[in-house]
Amino acid sequence: MTEENTEPKNEITAEDNKNEEKKTHRIRYFAAFLSGFAVCLAVLFVLTFGLDMGRILSKADWEYYNDLEDRYGKYAIIMDMIGDDPLSEKVPEDISDDVLKEIVDSTGDPYGEYFTAKEYEEFEKTYKGGYVGVGIGIADENGDLVIKTVYETGPAYKAGLESGDIILRVDGVAPESLDDAVAKMTGEAGTKVTVTVSRNGKELDFTMKRAEIDLESVGYTVTEEDPKTGYIRIALFREGTDKEFKKAVKELKKKGCEKFILDLRDNGGGLTDVSVEIADYLLPSCKIMTDVNKSGSETVYNSKESSADLRLAVLVNENTASASEILTAALKENNAAVIIGRKTFGKGVTQESRSFIDGSAIKLTVSEYLTPKGNHVQGKGIEPDIEADDDVIFEKAFEALNK
Repeated sequence: MTEENTEPKNEITAEDNKNEEKKTHRIRYFAAFLSGFAVCLAVLFVLTFGLDMGRILSKADWEYYNDLEDRYGKYAIIMDMIGDDPLSEKVPEDISDDVLKEIVDSTGDPYGEYFTAKEYEEFEKTYKGGYVGVGIGIADENGDLVIKTVYETGPAYKAGLESGDIILRVDGVAPESLDDAVAKMTGEAGTKVTVTVSRNGKELDFTMKRAEIDLESVGYTVTEEDPKTGYIRIALFREGTDKEFKKAVKELKKKGCEKFILDLRDNGGGLTDVSVEIADYLLPSCKIMTDVNKSGSETVYNSKESSADLRLAVLVNENTASASEILTAALKENNAAVIIGRKTFGKGVTQESRSFIDGSAIKLTVSEYLTPKGNHVQGKGIEPDIEADDDVIFEKAFEALNK
């Protein structure tokens, strides 16, 4: 009997061979793709991080730089063409600062300004406690740059400059703005500067050497008229002014002072956050101010619950401006002080400075501030509770504090 083999036969067809080859090719292609991708990543890593020949950008960064190219690419091309122009007497680097100054001036922002690296360095020193200059404080009065303070330790006092002098020129050039005048008078210690002023209708020249000026922004004393009344003057709001003010209050309290006169006359402002910090120190829980940007977005600044709780009179005049007005309005509208003097300047906007990698910077208005009750200060100023000229202002302050 013949046995039949019943196990299945392993037969491989031509179709099976083709499918197997396709599968093998796909595996090889995929392996080659992964290898190539890995090599590309390795090369990109070496070029970017090893040889510093590039950067990996996020989507947001890419959109930012792409937008810059769309909006300002033509200016880069123009600058390149000027640089290649054989008839051009200047290279782009020589004219860029002048062009940027003109652009900022053309915005119509009276407080906007472009600073070269040197100008910005000197500008910053004003708000950091020390600078090289001539030792005067200036206010802008309807376009006139009027000297309001002449510090006895500075070169200007020794040269003969006086409060009330109107600055016409600095080294023969008329300043374009208050900040420009400050920048022109600051510089390296020991270098000469000539300031031309108008005094009683006459032009006078004063030549002096710039010197290191280290001014305290806060001065204080016990008044001669009343040993229980302390007098504090804030010249400007700079870094550390809030700490100096708190120290002044503490020292005067130690000497027995129970009432205080805060003098903000001729204080043209300074750092907004420092002014807000002093308001916070003086006020209980309440609104200090509201900052409103161009889009209408609001930032509200509130005081914490703690308060110095001072019996306070604040002296102001037509040169009390900006950060000084923020503090004045906060104290007045929260019934924390009696305001005495003349209507304030009316600068109700704040500026922001931004520096660049080359040391230059731009300062532009970024917001308008409103008083605690929502009132506008810009162009209007703050009316005092009691009107008084300088010759009777202290008399009025003592009367108000002793009621």
